[in-house]
Amino acid sequence: MHRGMKAIVAAALGAVLAWSLAGCANPNYIGVQDYGYIVGNVVDQNGKPIPNALVTATGTNNTARSGADGGFNIQNVATGEQTVTANAAGYQPLATPVTVIVVQNQGVQAGNIVLQSATPAT
Repeated sequence: MHRGMKAIVAAALGAVLAWSLAGCANPNYIGVQDYGYIVGNVVDQNGKPIPNALVTATGTNNTARSGADGGFNIQNVATGEQTVTANAAGYQPLATPVTVIVVQNQGVQAGNIVLQSATPAT
């Protein structure tokens, strides 16, 4: 390969590498974004599961409903600091901070989100 051809090949490879790296840095590049998921439980002050609570990663459209056991799993949450808010009928809403990290085959454990009754005890 002569000198001119080597320069063209090097330039082409450089362009491909730059394009690839730009895609990795671009948050809109599908398949490269860092997303994780948040799992936990919604319970009352006595530790009893609260089913059908709406749990949201605040500022996103990412939500989940807690199951009969109070468990929830919010998928596709961007990495970094997030706030998870839980709302259930008859309970005061509660927001709790979590840090989402990407760990292969694991989610971020939000733990128990303990909601207090909206009606004061008598």
